[in-house]
Amino acid sequence: MQCKTLTAYTAACQLQGVTVYPWRSAQFCAAQCPSNSHYELCTSSCLGTCENNSTISNCGAQCMEGCPCNEGYLLSGDECVPANQCGCMYEGIYYQQGQVFYPDANCQVKCTCSNGTVQCQQSSCGPYEACGSKNSVRSCQPVGQGVCSISGDPHYNTFDNSTYTFQGTCTYVAAEGCNLNGTKLTGFSVVVENELWYDLSSDPQVSVAKLVAVEVYGLVLILRRNDVNMVWVNGVLHHLPQSLLNGAVTVSQEGTNDVILTNFGLRVTYDLVYHVTVTVPGNYRGKTCGLCGNFNNNQADEFQLPDGSVTKNFQTFGAAWKVPVPGVVCQDGCSGDLCPTCNASAKAAIETKCAFLTNPTGPFAACHDVLDPTSYYNDCVYDVCMSKDEQSMLCKSIAAYMLDCQYLGAQVQNWRSPSFCPYTCGNNSHYETCMMPCASPCPGLRNTMTCTTTCVEGCVCDNNFYYNGTGCVPLDQCSCYYNGHTYKIGETVITDNCQRISTCQASGVVASMNMTCNPDESCQW
Repeated sequence: MQCKTLTAYTAACQLQGVTVYPWRSAQFCAAQCPSNSHYELCTSSCLGTCENNSTISNCGAQCMEGCPCNEGYLLSGDECVPANQCGCMYEGIYYQQGQVFYPDANCQVKCTCSNGTVQCQQSSCGPYEACGSKNSVRSCQPVGQGVCSISGDPHYNTFDNSTYTFQGTCTYVAAEGCNLNGTKLTGFSVVVENELWYDLSSDPQVSVAKLVAVEVYGLVLILRRNDVNMVWVNGVLHHLPQSLLNGAVTVSQEGTNDVILTNFGLRVTYDLVYHVTVTVPGNYRGKTCGLCGNFNNNQADEFQLPDGSVTKNFQTFGAAWKVPVPGVVCQDGCSGDLCPTCNASAKAAIETKCAFLTNPTGPFAACHDVLDPTSYYNDCVYDVCMSKDEQSMLCKSIAAYMLDCQYLGAQVQNWRSPSFCPYTCGNNSHYETCMMPCASPCPGLRNTMTCTTTCVEGCVCDNNFYYNGTGCVPLDQCSCYYNGHTYKIGETVITDNCQRISTCQASGVVASMNMTCNPDESCQW
């Protein structure tokens, strides 16, 4: 609050023409500037922009505190880009490079800003789409969405809200785009690899997700259980967060979950232990297949096989979506009476514990009308029983329902305590039941993170500490965010055909310099 007050006072003084002397430092009210910009106490009140670079010469002598773009960069929207990557002007409105927009009220004309030129063509919205505005930009927006939840031993709640349990320990297609020919929809695939949960016992009865892989736009993104705060991108391990293909795909952390998000609305979350969700926009109705179903609002044909036929046997259904992996030995799970069951004497006590989810006056009461807790309760009873009443399993079962409730906008009350499912936060942070994932980011991270409109439970940075994608640190320990990738202090990256080397320095500053390979070396990637 003190920093906000001083910032406002500085602005008021400068508006009156009063000279203000430097008062910020790395330890006190440090300035936070986005990538490719820098802090100045007294900078032009109208910065160079792609929209109208000539305004710089028209500004008066009055200056303001701000973050002008570095030399060679101009402001495009809310980020600084190289001058040769500026966007387009169309009918008095500025659009960023690569931006698609619909200038008419009915989305019957589709335009694209490409290399400074606007190209337009006749268009129309597709099935389950409506012309509307998002972030002040008109476009064809999907109507509704489908959410598939995969938790525990894997229990599936499909896009069409069918529930079943399939306990295979192989790799399976959770969801992918199907029958997309003739549509404008983007192809994608979400694959989940399961394994027996040996963390619970030496003879586990419970299987669980080990790995989640998403293939989209030619990228293969892998979230693996033991790779905390990391993501594999086309075979290379990177720190979170990541912004790929000019923001078309982002990978970040929200509370306990890693989140892969695309610009067309595909959203995949994984808590690296127990719970996976796949969300597809409403215009994919009838255009998905896999263990999450076909999203056609018809539960009668949910178990659709790859050849289009339908089975009523979930075991046959699950096995049909197995992805062959050479050299891997796995099983497609149990069937019928061969599946383990809960001991009757133990079940009663566990049902009482899991009833926490369905309590009409409990912390989840406000969510019951938004998301039926029945299947989550049943899954909780089974998984906790199979784990031999392990409290950590109870906590994860409850947390899975909480995540899905909060994503749908339901308000959940605090249910944790120091003795019941405590939530451990790292240094310089504290727990909150409802926090926004993009609060207090390090400089530059704002351009990489995608802020959600709903909250999640998680750890919030204490005052004067900043979120670096994985935890809360002082400003001078912030990571660097360069070309969509995250780099720790001291890490270097070579670009421009081995002619430039950039190093991450303290406070998230990227220092770049020219370089050349030695005579006996060649540039290789």
